[in-house]
Amino acid sequence: LKPHNRIMVKWLVEGGKRACFASFGLHKTVTQLEAVRLVLTRTKGKGLIVCPLGVRQEFKRDALKILKWVKEPKFIRRNDEIDGDGIYLTNYESIRDGKLDPTLFEVASLDEASVLRGLGGSKTFREFMRLFTGDGGPTGDRRGEEGVTFRFVATATPSPNDYIELLAYADFLGQMDV
Repeated sequence: LKPHNRIMVKWLVEGGKRACFASFGLHKTVTQLEAVRLVLTRTKGKGLIVCPLGVRQEFKRDALKILKWVKEPKFIRRNDEIDGDGIYLTNYESIRDGKLDPTLFEVASLDEASVLRGLGGSKTFREFMRLFTGDGGPTGDRRGEEGVTFRFVATATPSPNDYIELLAYADFLGQMDV
């Protein structure tokens, strides 16, 4: 890892629920892979990186080429494709549409987490809040039992004046209720 990535990974893992806001080219992919791997060295079990479908090859390539892993993360879409402990990749739709249960994982990282920007107005935000954080929304338990204990978000630096976007990330990470 480059020095700035080592610092980001350390900060993410120490906090357990943190955001990686880094512009294009600052290696968010390897940062997420390494943060998830390090959490799993402590907790054991399974890690999940949720990413847009077109990005999964980048995660596999960086795991093998840059991080020198022996085994690449496996892409899955359904619960029955989980094959033991390790790091898995999936797309947003698999979770949103109920095909893959994120509570089966000890740690999860959302790549291109800007999909949460829709706040309560988008199905993706509502489903991810319910599944990952235990938030039943305005008609349910506002903060039930957490689904995934260690949660990260990674995206290009959000606009500092876009409070709705920042609140969506903070709520997903359990740092502040919207």
